Amino acid sequence: MKKIVILFLILFNVTAAPAQAVPDKKALEGLEVLRRGFSELTDFTAEITQEKQLALMKQKMVSRGMIRFRKPGTFFMELYPPHGSRLLMQDNVLSIRLTDQDTTDRMVLPPEQSLTKWMTILSRPITTLPEGMGVKGVRQGDSWTVHILPAGTGGVKELQITFDLEGRIKRLTIEERNRDRTVIRFTSMRRNVGLREKDFRLN
Repeated sequence: MKKIVILFLILFNVTAAPAQAVPDKKALEGLEVLRRGFSELTDFTAEITQEKQLALMKQKMVSRGMIRFRKPGTFFMELYPPHGSRLLMQDNVLSIRLTDQDTTDRMVLPPEQSLTKWMTILSRPITTLPEGMGVKGVRQGDSWTVHILPAGTGGVKELQITFDLEGRIKRLTIEERNRDRTVIRFTSMRRNVGLREKDFRLN
């Protein structure tokens, strides 16, 4: 479940890092579509299917669950049994609960990595791309895919975000350097449904 947090941090770096001298115009156009989609919502909920392919295993691990988000900085994700788990991120505080083991881990991220900070940056048009990070945008029909290749030798090799022309995310793909691969598909997405505090309970 920490892969979702990795996504947020990578997106934060894309919007906040020093600018490239000559940015990819398609990447800028695609990211701006995604940004506008987020700026026009107060919350959203969706069903998800996560497919995880480990390099050392032939069979995919498939989990189903749901995801919720509410501005300015509350994010919740649940995967259903048999590998049940829940993730709650409130601003820069991350909690993960393994429901079958009845254990909870908590982590405090630096303030500059908070969801509120990220949403503040996304409230402004994206006009630059980060220096030292590969970002490409491809449009096919009514869908965009933005490819993000983080700099350095970290665990994530490439992140792919596919979304429609209104900025609704359809699929996330995380390729890792150890050849593990995670795909998260979004269905039944609903925006501005009026989510409340009780919809983000970890227990």
